[in-house]
Amino acid sequence: MADKSNGRTPHGPAANDPEFDFPIRETVEDSAARGRAFVITYRSCGIGYTVTASEEGKEGLGYEFSAYSQTSPYNGLWDLRRKMYRSLATRHITLSEGRCQPLHDIVRGRITVDGRGDLALVVDGIPLTLDDLRKILEMHEGWQFRLHIASDAEDLSG
Repeated sequence: MADKSNGRTPHGPAANDPEFDFPIRETVEDSAARGRAFVITYRSCGIGYTVTASEEGKEGLGYEFSAYSQTSPYNGLWDLRRKMYRSLATRHITLSEGRCQPLHDIVRGRITVDGRGDLALVVDGIPLTLDDLRKILEMHEGWQFRLHIASDAEDLSG
């Protein structure tokens, strides 16, 4: 549910004012039935609006989603929420015996940089190092793979 922490109640023209409505704090349940808290913001980019949800308290190393709309941040918010719910419903990895193991033949996540400037892959809201990825790939030596890198606005959850 959306929680407006600014304490204001929209009346009249402000009811559809993104400056009034954003940021939005929202909790979404993940595949393990844990609530994940997000801060949803928007920005106008001249030819449309980008709406972004970042997991609170993770400093860029948790879940992050974006959606774009040419017409309204509210349309982007609709797409963003669909993407969030679909993505959080699927678990891709498990931590077992001190190792990260894929649960499916497809692992989805996001490329970022950690606080030390090292590359990190965020999968299921968990930052993985390149060494973690190497260990995953070692388990599949001799197999084929396909690497698909997409814009953060693209929906890879389906």
